[in-house]
Amino acid sequence: MDSDVRLTGKEELRRALRERRTQVPEEAQRTAAASLSGHVLSWLAATSAGESSGTVAAYLSGPPEPGTGELLPALRKAGYDVVVPVCEPQYQLSWVRWEPGVELAKSPRAPLLEPVGRRFRFTELGTIQLVVVPGLAMDAAGNRLGQGGGYYDRFLAQLHAEHPAAPAIGYLYDEEVLPKGSFGATVLDMPLPGAFTPSGYRSAL
Repeated sequence: MDSDVRLTGKEELRRALRERRTQVPEEAQRTAAASLSGHVLSWLAATSAGESSGTVAAYLSGPPEPGTGELLPALRKAGYDVVVPVCEPQYQLSWVRWEPGVELAKSPRAPLLEPVGRRFRFTELGTIQLVVVPGLAMDAAGNRLGQGGGYYDRFLAQLHAEHPAAPAIGYLYDEEVLPKGSFGATVLDMPLPGAFTPSGYRSAL
């Protein structure tokens, strides 16, 4: 599927994007994950005047998503606190601190693993240097296409209202940055300022 594909309906586009991810070879997934981690660390260094402090909200990826397996320990090594989300009732997210070796358990609400530990509301986390946002695609205007569960849609709306200065940036493969208008967006959707991709940071227009 070409990167400029336009499909009618978000579900059709989601299916096509998920299928394309399954075709990414494992070696290419590992290479992409290493590049993505490097770009996030470089972005943080450039935007925080070299001070490795504060919290980065990320997530635990699962193949064939763009991998965070290298990113999370690299963030901890650089001195950042790292939190990852836990799915709560009514499509809300809470956050648990991540560190290497943290116990994981299967989520009762989503097909993913979640860390075991104290859960925090986002407002309890202190200074947020970055929110790494999962998804399936972003168009050139910053509109995000998620998996369809609604958790991050609600969270990003809350983030925009309560912490408008906290940068929320997508985490995608290069070909998942699509032309403007590739999928529909409403006034309730919170656009992203850009996305990290294996080739570098891609700013929204």
